[in-house]
Amino acid sequence: MYRLASRLLRVVLIVLLLGSALAQVLLPVVGSHEATIFPEVAYLVFPYSVAGILAIACGQVALLALWRLLSLVDRGGTFGGAALRWLDVITVCAAVATVLSAGVAIHLIFFVGAAHPVTTLALAASLTGGLGFVLLMVIVRGVLESAIANRAEFHAAP
Repeated sequence: MYRLASRLLRVVLIVLLLGSALAQVLLPVVGSHEATIFPEVAYLVFPYSVAGILAIACGQVALLALWRLLSLVDRGGTFGGAALRWLDVITVCAAVATVLSAGVAIHLIFFVGAAHPVTTLALAASLTGGLGFVLLMVIVRGVLESAIANRAEFHAAP
């Protein structure tokens, strides 16, 4: 059962990576199209496209780190420093993506003056979802550190 789940997760990761690459390509195209409809915000297309592409890149790096973690699990190397490093990569990527998305929403609300309810909800979702995920990863890292220490203590016992 585990082998099937591992393979299915790898398929999901590949689909997510391909979909996110497509999103990175389409983001500036859609932004440029919207700028023709709303020329008053055309100056935002480039910086927001860059922020979006970078946030998606963070997600891609996190997906690749998850792939590496899955490889460690497949090889039985879960309880080691490598797993902690990959968890750190995921945590940093989530934090950076949260800052980028919240930064865009804050800019829209407070500097552009587009304080629409959807923008405010996007800011709230970005902050709560991103912060919640980062904190979850910190907890997971702590649990893994404890498991590594317990395993080392168990193997050191006579």
